[in-house]
Amino acid sequence: MNREEIKQILKFYKNIDDEIILNTRIIENLEQAYYLMSCGSVLESMPKNKYKKSSPTESVALNVPFSVSETIREYTALNKRLNNIKNEITKEYNKLPFLQKKIIYEFYIQGIHWVSISVRIHYSVTQCKNIRNRGLDKLTRLFSQNTVISEFFI
Repeated sequence: MNREEIKQILKFYKNIDDEIILNTRIIENLEQAYYLMSCGSVLESMPKNKYKKSSPTESVALNVPFSVSETIREYTALNKRLNNIKNEITKEYNKLPFLQKKIIYEFYIQGIHWVSISVRIHYSVTQCKNIRNRGLDKLTRLFSQNTVISEFFI
């Protein structure tokens, strides 16, 4: 990995929560459309017929198209992977010294301009960029050694 790839990972990291929220909404919409509507007509207190489907869960499961249940499984698995990669990036990022963490976070995650960052920490813009570069170099080593991160971004 190089600095440019690390920058891309940080930009990706910034949007992971939004992507998980979007995926969760898609899952909820699919479940509402196929699962909740299907089971509304079956009453649990009704007598059960010995020779017909009487379980609401069974009826719903049999009426949901395979593609829908597969899509739900894929989005669920993707959210799990996104949570996992976010945790790994956070774990490696937290190994940086405070000043490097602060500058990288403010610039890449919050999108604060260099002048504002330099005023906040009382360093020149050039010094802030140098601190950032040292942090990116360290993240390059850390991310490259982390198998979860390096395999995710291949």
